[in-house]
Amino acid sequence: MIGKRAFSADNPRLLLDESLAPVVARALALVGYEIADIEMVFGQKGVKDPEIINWCQENGAVWIHADDRARKQHRALLQTSGISTVWVYRRRGAMTGKEQLRILSSALPRLIDSWQKSPNDRHYQVSATNELSRPSVRAITV
Repeated sequence: MIGKRAFSADNPRLLLDESLAPVVARALALVGYEIADIEMVFGQKGVKDPEIINWCQENGAVWIHADDRARKQHRALLQTSGISTVWVYRRRGAMTGKEQLRILSSALPRLIDSWQKSPNDRHYQVSATNELSRPSVRAITV
């Protein structure tokens, strides 16, 4: 994931936040998604959210995270940056990497379809009520 480019709804560049398991990015990359985690992109951990948002804006990337606080704390920046985000809702505040992978692998094709059909819907929440339920995908406002 090097170089700048505009957001592409049919093959989006994805950046997985540290609030999710980095192994999820590696697994999704193995099946063809253009995805990296924070450490792969920045070469370090602990990168601040505004820097992540800037990078996503400059590189046409979607920020995938599980941090509701970031969504609220950086609302203005998210609205002005024009980036897309995917908030993975973790029921009870925790989720295994296996569950994160299950939810994202199910949700990503539907998200890509949504970005193509409704480009003005930039922010989404994905979640699952339990380990067997089909993950839900819904547009949200930031």
